Parts: sequence; C-alpha cells; structure tokens
Amino acid sequence: MIATGLTLLGMFALAAAMPRHAPALLGAWERRVPSARLRTAGWAFLLAALAATLAASDWPTALVTWGGVLPFSAALVLLGLTYDVRLARAAAMVGALAILAGMLR
Repeated sequence: MIATGLTLLGMFALAAAMPRHAPALLGAWERRVPSARLRTAGWAFLLAALAATLAASDWPTALVTWGGVLPFSAALVLLGLTYDVRLARAAAMVGALAILAGMLR
C-alpha cells in the first residue's frame, strides 16, 4: 500500500515537473516550486516505492504488483491531465492517503 502511494506521488511529481503540465497541476504553486526539485522528488518517490516493494516479505509477488501499479499510476495522472485536472490532484491525494494507511496498518 505504501509503494502504491509512493508511485502515485512520484508520477504526479514527474508530471508537475514538466513545463507544459505545471500550470494545470500546480496552479499558483508553479512559481514557488522549481521543476528540478519536482523531478528529483518524483524519481525519489519511485525509487522509494521500489525499495518498499523489495523490503516486503513476499518480494517477488510484490515486485510484479509494483510493475502493474506503475503504469496504472501513470494512467491516472494522464487521464487527469486529459479530462480534468482535479482527477490528477485526487490521485495524488489518494497516494498520500495510501501511504498514511500503510503506515498505520
């Protein structure tokens, strides 16, 4: 669950680092957050998700699951950018809630 949340946040950060998508995803925060930091944070979230996956007791199955969650997360952010930005922002919020739920579990 933590890996899924980190993957969603990573994809959102990588999309927000792009100059074309930053105004839509970040709004007024676009000028405050440099794209280099967002890009670094996005890759850090994805690497942390991979580390969380490999730390699982049943890591082979978790790795295959993470390989499926990766394009699913990218698709959620992409659909949010295509249809309604609120969907992409909601995906990031779901990612944060998944991390919190995984830590409380």
